[in-house]
Amino acid sequence: MIEYVSITPFNLLQLTFNRVHNLKPIYNTMGLFDFFFNKSNKVNWEEIKTSDKVYPQPAISIIMIQSESGKPATGWIDLAYKDYPYKKHCPINLQFNIWLDENSPVPDMGTVEEYFVNMLKPKCIVHRVARVATDFGMEMDLYIDNSEFALQVLNELSESEDKLVEFGCGLNYDPQWKEYDRITQLLT
Repeated sequence: MIEYVSITPFNLLQLTFNRVHNLKPIYNTMGLFDFFFNKSNKVNWEEIKTSDKVYPQPAISIIMIQSESGKPATGWIDLAYKDYPYKKHCPINLQFNIWLDENSPVPDMGTVEEYFVNMLKPKCIVHRVARVATDFGMEMDLYIDNSEFALQVLNELSESEDKLVEFGCGLNYDPQWKEYDRITQLLT
């Protein structure tokens, strides 16, 4: 289940305690399971993170959908992640809702995407998997490996007076990337 929330200090604090601390037993259990039953797939994530294997070669597919109001909208999905072998190392799905006001000058969607990715990249591996235009602005899906840092950054950003755009963000623990699979179904 995806949890959509407006990013406020209280919500982030609640997400931090409810999500981040609850993830630790899951990671420990999964690690124990992998240790006994999945020895052939041992991967040193710390090595992968610093190698060129961490990000696959992009395979962008442009999509055309209908917005909630019935207007045509475009977006993209990166199909390079369909068989990405390190999904379990980036189990946190961030789903951004970004509100772009027609009456004020706003940057293009690529600039907005870079803004959020650059905020997270200092301590997160950030996989951009999809982006779509909406009636209110855009939605963007990312997968990351460091939820604690992401929550800290998003909390600080939500409180900032000079943030680039207004946004909301949902946090979803999704180690099998089921949300990504759901998004790729838009292509069929």
